[in-house]
Amino acid sequence: MSAQQLLNELLEHLPLRVYGRGAVLTLLREMGFTVKNKTPLTVTDVFRDDESGELVCKLTPDGVGDFTAALTNVKLDITHPLYRKVKNYQGEVSESLGKQDVEDSRQTQIESEDRGGFRVGDLYKKK
Repeated sequence: MSAQQLLNELLEHLPLRVYGRGAVLTLLREMGFTVKNKTPLTVTDVFRDDESGELVCKLTPDGVGDFTAALTNVKLDITHPLYRKVKNYQGEVSESLGKQDVEDSRQTQIESEDRGGFRVGDLYKKK
């Protein structure tokens, strides 16, 4: 399923009850909210990020303030009809980001090999 198809389906089900994880919980705690991984949050909007194309949720922990978080950083309630589709999307994004990390480390390795141990300071050493 494409991100756009999932976005359209998610928009039809707003508002969504989700649960934060990782960075979302850390951010909320830094904002002064008392939250745990079982604290329900409400998604009021979903959109695609212009740069990455990832799905981003507009969340509210208390119905008043709001913030944004990637869909990959929240958990949908297991009883929700889109649970499996969201879970699959999160896996695809995670796998894609993992491949990018491998490509980035490979590029670093190639650049290191191209230098062949050469250092600019070597030009100034007396022989």
